[in-house]
Amino acid sequence: MKGLEGIKVVELTGYVAAPACPRILGEMGATIYKVEPFSGDEYRTNGPAFGMGKTDIDDPAFDLASLNKNFVSINLKSTEGMELLEKMLADADIMLTSFRDKALKKLGLDWESVHARHPHLVWGQVRGYGEYGPEKDTKGFDATAYGARGGYLASLSQKGDQPINWPAAMGDWNTSLAITAGLLGALVRKDRTGEGDKVVVNLYHCALWSLQMMLGSTQFGDSWPKSRYDATCPTNNTYCSKDGVWFIICYGSYDIFYEHTMRSVGLTSMIGDTRYETAAAINDGSGRNTEVVKILENQFLTQDWSYWEDVFKKQEIPYQKLYLADDILADEEALSNDILRPIEYDAFGTYKMTTSPIRFASLGNPVLHKSRPIGFDTARVMREYGYSDEEIDRLNGIAISCYDGPELPDSVFKPSFGPNSQPEE
Repeated sequence: MKGLEGIKVVELTGYVAAPACPRILGEMGATIYKVEPFSGDEYRTNGPAFGMGKTDIDDPAFDLASLNKNFVSINLKSTEGMELLEKMLADADIMLTSFRDKALKKLGLDWESVHARHPHLVWGQVRGYGEYGPEKDTKGFDATAYGARGGYLASLSQKGDQPINWPAAMGDWNTSLAITAGLLGALVRKDRTGEGDKVVVNLYHCALWSLQMMLGSTQFGDSWPKSRYDATCPTNNTYCSKDGVWFIICYGSYDIFYEHTMRSVGLTSMIGDTRYETAAAINDGSGRNTEVVKILENQFLTQDWSYWEDVFKKQEIPYQKLYLADDILADEEALSNDILRPIEYDAFGTYKMTTSPIRFASLGNPVLHKSRPIGFDTARVMREYGYSDEEIDRLNGIAISCYDGPELPDSVFKPSFGPNSQPEE
């Protein structure tokens, strides 16, 4: 057995946060069935709005959340469509949804109803907001629940500046890891007890989990948004070299590494100065934290980046140049570790896609399979569940939808292998 081989997941999801989780599980070796309405996941239309190209065949934006899946189209308002879904759930290990509670109850797909019919099944839900309180029925998106209400947009800009630009779905990707962890935990319980569990994750909660330091420091008088000159730990801050390269040094334990930092960067006169050598001293309301930032800033402006990088390496000061997207796409660290995977598209050439950050020794680098059109796998999956071709034809267009478009090019089915991928059987 390799990874999650043999585990079956049925997803009733849309957009990114929820469907990205089955993508991860699929890269771990699970079999994923993405159930879509006849119109498809609305996210299939979003590529151009995210600044990405899209054709009827090649859709890198959709692939980001829907690699390694089987695409089944079912009319959930149809009795016979629900019969197919019930057969799939009876055979599955995990059901994941992003539907809101009202729709789930109407369809009989809420936790209580599904658990009564399929007590073995792990049931997961990704929400915008929590199960209780004023927003429990509110539609929540990455930008609203995570970025805006979660504090990112207004709190992380430089003080006095406009809100930060929000990369689409940034909170969705992080939330997908949280629901993945929860489902795998419930899967362990299922394996030991035979009983499924309910796993719920919401975007707003995930945002607050990631901003704990900001929320904690605010309760002690810290203020956000802030200027980088207001950093409470100047040895964990951004600076610029003489030739205009921005970078960060990262010594969060100011008191421990103050002397080492000052000696390394040539500010020996600062060593032993009790006004500056502890975090408590510089953050007593005197403004000395800002003084330290400006002293370091002026020192770093005396030399080019190559000089400072050599100092940081020799002195083992944790640092990193601030990267832009183009820097990342050319980063050998990302390419040699299969963090970015070059994938070929007929319409767009080579496109680098981020792989799941989780690796199994039994699998090696995941083998990636591109997404396919709405309902492409419906007929094949129905045959696996005992439907005849005559039954499939009778139900097509009413209870289920089968792809009937043009033949897809071989490139759609060509798997992508990483440098350490295991061969497919």
